[in-house]
Amino acid sequence: MQAKLIYTCNGHERATERIFPTMPRQGANLLEVSPESYSGFYGFGLGITPSSCYELSLMEPTEREKLLRHLYSKEGLGLSVGRLCIGSCDYSPEMYSYDDVDGDVALEHFSIARDEEYVIPMLKEIVRINPDIYFLASPWSPPFWMKTGRSMCGGYMRDQYLECYSEYILKFIRAYAAHGIKISALTAQNELNCQKEANMPTCIWHPETEAKFLRIMHEKLKANGLDVKLWLYDHNFDDTDRVLWSLDACDGLRDICSGVAFHYYCGTVEQTKLVKKKYPDIELHFTEGGPRLSESYATDWCKWGLMIVKCLKVGYQSFMGFNVILNELGGPNIGPHINICAGFVTLDNRNFELSYSGQYKAFAHIAPYVTPESKISAITVADNFDLQISHYPEHFLKIEGALIENPDGKKIAVIVNPNSCGMQSQIEIGGQYWYVELEANSVNTVIVE
Repeated sequence: MQAKLIYTCNGHERATERIFPTMPRQGANLLEVSPESYSGFYGFGLGITPSSCYELSLMEPTEREKLLRHLYSKEGLGLSVGRLCIGSCDYSPEMYSYDDVDGDVALEHFSIARDEEYVIPMLKEIVRINPDIYFLASPWSPPFWMKTGRSMCGGYMRDQYLECYSEYILKFIRAYAAHGIKISALTAQNELNCQKEANMPTCIWHPETEAKFLRIMHEKLKANGLDVKLWLYDHNFDDTDRVLWSLDACDGLRDICSGVAFHYYCGTVEQTKLVKKKYPDIELHFTEGGPRLSESYATDWCKWGLMIVKCLKVGYQSFMGFNVILNELGGPNIGPHINICAGFVTLDNRNFELSYSGQYKAFAHIAPYVTPESKISAITVADNFDLQISHYPEHFLKIEGALIENPDGKKIAVIVNPNSCGMQSQIEIGGQYWYVELEANSVNTVIVE
């Protein structure tokens, strides 16, 4: 067996070196691989928002194809899932639904014409590169007339329009299918606990309203022969209680929902273990979280490396960042996040140069190696390496990691050292110990073959 280390740390991006077998040693952190594993991981991906599509449309076609091939082909990052907006979201150049005619319950004025200008053409280019990409679709708001307050921004979904809204979603699925874009999964609402002070497209859904809509949607999909999965929730880790209450109390919901979608803005991924423990057949999906415009935009690889491996250790089935690409100001943006959020990739509209986020750099350490056939196991530091009380209150952060075992025999360990100092480590892979020096603030990929 041979092994190599690929690492990103301060001053080095994807540097490569050979590593060697070792005898077990007492002083180095022992990284233990869990005997339990899971497979069926859908893949990594991004939110392909209207703003991202608009920015892509501004690129010179050959440069755009080069970027998209790097992101979505197997020769590049191999991104294989994506999240689409049903209508506009905060990261859109303009605000609209597919039927902005007041009271049009017959949906006679339904139209995706605005998507056809720059959203659908960009999606078609991605589909040409990866025809098997798995699309989740989420709405940020129903049409204004279906809500309290009668605005796209804020308000609550009204039960009297659930039947009409299910037809609206069906029309969206069919309209996109006519363009060769298959929707494979749906959520009822993006961030359904939130209305953001009514300054962006949002809508609050009561859990019983969400359950009622999903039941209606399930019957509509079945009646129309559409193979589209339904995922619950689509909001932050910290309201796992809502998810559990919905699955426990809403009749039939656990039979029609195959997954639960989570965001990272509040709470911890470990809170969602409760869902997996009680409902082991329910899939967990990370569906939103992206970089920030700041001095650490290009260097927060540890933050995203930790988020990814923590999700894998809990048993998540997909991981999606937010915007594929935004401009140098974090736009276009019709919401309140002005000069805050950034793209996975940034397009500087002043000179059309590209720059890459720390999230991108973390993805590059793991996304190309994971397939649905991969077996994924947690990596943890052995119990005998813990807080040194003599150094209190200073202490080391935990090293985190996950092991990917592929059918071709390769074993890939992704290990994150979030500490400000290097850490000695050793890991047993394939019956052999390997010694790895983890640089400070580093994401590391160990490949054994």
